[in-house]
Amino acid sequence: MGAGKTRLGKQLSEALNLPFIDSDAQIEQKEGRNITEIFQTNGEAYFREKEVEFVRELAEKNEFVCATGGGLPCFHNLMQELNKIGTTIYLRNSTETLVKRLYNEIDKRPILAELSPVERAGFIANAVSEREPVYEMSKFSLNENEQTIEKISSLLLHC
Repeated sequence: MGAGKTRLGKQLSEALNLPFIDSDAQIEQKEGRNITEIFQTNGEAYFREKEVEFVRELAEKNEFVCATGGGLPCFHNLMQELNKIGTTIYLRNSTETLVKRLYNEIDKRPILAELSPVERAGFIANAVSEREPVYEMSKFSLNENEQTIEKISSLLLHC
């Protein structure tokens, strides 16, 4: 959350003239409701199954740029599946950067809205710490100062 997946994904898809796919947006469209409603009504297990379905459908597509929800790679061995489908990139950011980026998006992130600023920082740091071993299974990893379309394009040229 807040790593820049959607922003960079859209820029990359435009630069490469490829379709952009966002897992959360696709699931919301298919379900006819937003992620928060899905979680509240059907729970996390249901949502994670929808992510599995999304990845199965993704495997049938050719040439695209995709941004996944932050938790998607961490369940049902989906990181391994994503690595089979294409080139995966972990956008590594510091907790401080993520907190700053998410500051103005509190209304779009209900889980963060309920927390104090200190609790938000702790929540984000904990989420990154828990998920990082899976994220590091990505084919490439880019630190904050490397997250440019030029850098990503050069990585893709060497695949």
